[in-house]
Amino acid sequence: MPIDKVSEQNKPESAPHNLGTASVPPILQYLDCSKAMGIDIKSALINSRFPAHLLEDDTARIQGTDFQALLLELIRTCKSENFGLSTSQYVQPASYVVLGYISMNCRTVKEALEKAMPYEKLVGDMGVTEFEDIDIGGKTGIKMTWKCNYTHPEVIPHMVDNVLASWVTYCRWLSNRPEQAPEEIWLTREKPSNQETEQQYREIFRCPIKFGQPSNSLFISQQQLEMPLRRADPLLLQTLEQHAQTQLNELTSDQDIVIKATRALKEIMKSEPPRKERLAETLGISGRTLQRKLQAADSSYQELLDQVRKESAEYYLAYTQLSMGDIASHLGFSDTRSFHRSFKLWSNTTPGEFRQLKQGS
Repeated sequence: MPIDKVSEQNKPESAPHNLGTASVPPILQYLDCSKAMGIDIKSALINSRFPAHLLEDDTARIQGTDFQALLLELIRTCKSENFGLSTSQYVQPASYVVLGYISMNCRTVKEALEKAMPYEKLVGDMGVTEFEDIDIGGKTGIKMTWKCNYTHPEVIPHMVDNVLASWVTYCRWLSNRPEQAPEEIWLTREKPSNQETEQQYREIFRCPIKFGQPSNSLFISQQQLEMPLRRADPLLLQTLEQHAQTQLNELTSDQDIVIKATRALKEIMKSEPPRKERLAETLGISGRTLQRKLQAADSSYQELLDQVRKESAEYYLAYTQLSMGDIASHLGFSDTRSFHRSFKLWSNTTPGEFRQLKQGS
């Protein structure tokens, strides 16, 4: 039910939630599967307002909010409980960007995990991987857990299925052992509603699966961790690690100022109109330094302001009953007409049409 009013005290801090960014290759994995399922990709991109032109650049970073919106559109279009699971069968080395090539040149599964996972941010901010040493029915091993950072309840289970099943599928390819399987799988999602759907889980994972668990995890024995991979190259591995570290340093440095500036801008806009000078003051730097740092991150103050305004406007329109005038004021527009014009430019629809679409009235 829409909220009648959003006060400064009651406004959720997570609205809109920062989902970070994603690289292009993992998005293409979902699109490749969707195309094979007969989904009209062009329509899905348009309906989700996804910046399709960025898909032509493998080095581009996509806003997490855009990726999540696209996934939601694909999930609702295909109407399959197993969409995420099905996408795992389209994984390839490039799906993990440089991480895929690092793992290809490791000696064992254990080394691949140790070498590649520190760079998983290069793939995207969709989630984080954690490891825990455990005992598996008398065997030593690890519990490998993935924690999803995305927020939409329809998207999360499909993304989890994709990640865990992609790991298993890719590991089989790396080791050239299609029969290999984890000792056990845990999933937080409930047991599928029909046997056919559940059977697909068993066909892909080929191990005991427990639904409704406290985490999304793979249990891997020490014997499986020591399994040799097919094409280890220590010299190439070293070069790839150096390349990955350079990319990570650049990404972290670039995103650091963008993330800090975005968060600061959101805080400023809770109590006063946005101004570049006020943002620079909040960050403890000069306006010129702010401009230079944002340019180095391939961004700008106006781009950040537009993104924050767009995300906030979409939240207010979808989940509140604030008037257009109040929303315009919250976002620092001089009048409703300016807000209306800007929103249509961002979203290719009017604020009223967007609210009607999201609230269904």
